[in-house]
Amino acid sequence: MNNPLPTSSIWCLTLLLALMSGCALSPPGKPLQTSQATLLKNARQAEQAGAYEKAAQQYLQLARAARNTVQAHTFRLRAVSILLHGNFIQQAQHILGSIDTGQLNLVQQAQQRALAARIALVQNLPRTVIELLAPVNTTLLPAQLAAKIQELRARAYLRENKLIASIRARIARESLLPATDSDEIHRDQILLWQTLQQLPDSTLARLRTHPPPDDTLAGWLALAGVARQLQSQAQQVQQLLADWRQNYSHHPAAADIIDALRARQSDTFRRPRQIALLLPHNGPYVKPAAALRDGFLAAYYQRTRQNDQPTIRIYDTGDDATTMAVYEQAARDGADFIVGPLKKAAVTQLAAQNRLPVTTLSLNYSPQTGHTPDNLYQFGLAPEDEARQVAERAWLDGNNHAIALVPEGKWGQRLLDAFSEDWESLGGSLLEFQAYPPADNDYSQPIQAVLNIDDSERRHRELEAIVQKKLKFEPRRRQDVDFIFLAAFPRQARLIRPQLKFYYAGKLPVYATSHIFSGQTKPNRDRDMDGIIFCDIPWALDNGQSVPPLRQTINHLWPETAGQYSRFYALGVDAYRVIPFLNNMRTYRHERFSGQTGTLSLGENNRIFRELSWARFIHGIPRPY
Repeated sequence: MNNPLPTSSIWCLTLLLALMSGCALSPPGKPLQTSQATLLKNARQAEQAGAYEKAAQQYLQLARAARNTVQAHTFRLRAVSILLHGNFIQQAQHILGSIDTGQLNLVQQAQQRALAARIALVQNLPRTVIELLAPVNTTLLPAQLAAKIQELRARAYLRENKLIASIRARIARESLLPATDSDEIHRDQILLWQTLQQLPDSTLARLRTHPPPDDTLAGWLALAGVARQLQSQAQQVQQLLADWRQNYSHHPAAADIIDALRARQSDTFRRPRQIALLLPHNGPYVKPAAALRDGFLAAYYQRTRQNDQPTIRIYDTGDDATTMAVYEQAARDGADFIVGPLKKAAVTQLAAQNRLPVTTLSLNYSPQTGHTPDNLYQFGLAPEDEARQVAERAWLDGNNHAIALVPEGKWGQRLLDAFSEDWESLGGSLLEFQAYPPADNDYSQPIQAVLNIDDSERRHRELEAIVQKKLKFEPRRRQDVDFIFLAAFPRQARLIRPQLKFYYAGKLPVYATSHIFSGQTKPNRDRDMDGIIFCDIPWALDNGQSVPPLRQTINHLWPETAGQYSRFYALGVDAYRVIPFLNNMRTYRHERFSGQTGTLSLGENNRIFRELSWARFIHGIPRPY
């Protein structure tokens, strides 16, 4: 879910809304009069130009001039669809609520429920989506509308973690797509396959023992079982796939999904014999580098395939001036894979080379966007990626207008630039931003400024000066904003959130990056951040009820640093585990690696993109969002 937007999730949403807006417009009956035909032409032109509010108003005008209720409701439903396409959720909801469902025909009733379900999905109410669509019999509907409803069901079930139900909906959707739409069928299968990867081993084992009657679903489940077996039995891939094909000879699974599994037996999928780990042993990066090293080694000692025993040699890259010399020394020493360096400047040096003698996985990203060596993979904890995911999440939640609070300095500016670039590319508007001094405790001035409360107070003073008397006054914040993007660390976030409430913004949604969470659950201290929505890595968001064995080991061995540097331990774990998957991810771009730092995929210039998890503070504890 390829770093440069649109990501697959944004692409799916855009496609879904495009399908909504593609419902038939020409109602049955007499042709439109000239004035109506002109209005319809103008509405379509406004829609194509992205003027969604204008197009919706014109469709509503057509509805008022319609000859019968069927035609009128066709235009009203189209107006709702267009508003959803432009992410104008409240306006769409208002119009949809005004439609008398008793006057709708069967197809229009299904359209109305699909649009209501789309709004509920934006509002993060997947159970409502399921309830809305439960009465809809898709066998009685046009295939395009039925496919749209199955897409909504699949997404809602996925959010409810009802994975098998989501997979069933995707299978049903594929049967409704025209055979000529190969791209859409392939996209649907990739989403289905990625959902299958989330099934626990116990569920797969149970379903293999008692397979479902649906042969297509049974085939998908069996193929997922083959993929799990290949993690430890790659040498048996040909036999396992041959057995699967014999049992499911007519299964529709895409060829590249099968090919990606078959490739796990190839030489490109084997772990290197000697790995060089390049990290600084002194300077400001020494503690995160130590955590990264220990996470890397912990993953090595707890590997599932004990017959893979690469030699690991660790090199010091503390001096920027000697980075390339250390790299070349590691290559001369026989390394056939290099992990590191960690510093951005050192990664930039590597990225500037025409070629590298050894395949390399860096632990940071170069700002260079042009050509980079083919065998350089870039991986790290880039804060800019998180800011971009905040923009995507806020847009998917139905927001249009943002304001931002970021700390003064380069770090805050980097996050603001990344957020605003992606937010505006999605169609959102950044109304204003303010930078705050991170070392302070009182953030009232930038908060009042970004909320326009200082303007409210200024107008009050001006009015008092005009009338020459004291006036009763209650400041008001701006009303044109949907949410706040907050870039902050825990200390600042714990102070900023209560001050936002004091200045009348307590109900305004706040979205943040992982930096607001220390990585350790501290309900008494973090209660002041209640309501903040943020993204983070799976390793940090574990609620403590089922801590993975590897994390238990790290917590035991390094209790003093396991909390503060938890994300670097996770980065080290993933840096070791992802190595044999890199070439496969490069060849088959749909491949995903479920890591401790997120769901990993490969984007342009071999940059690894991390899709993070989402949480919200409730009673000071991060809960799934």
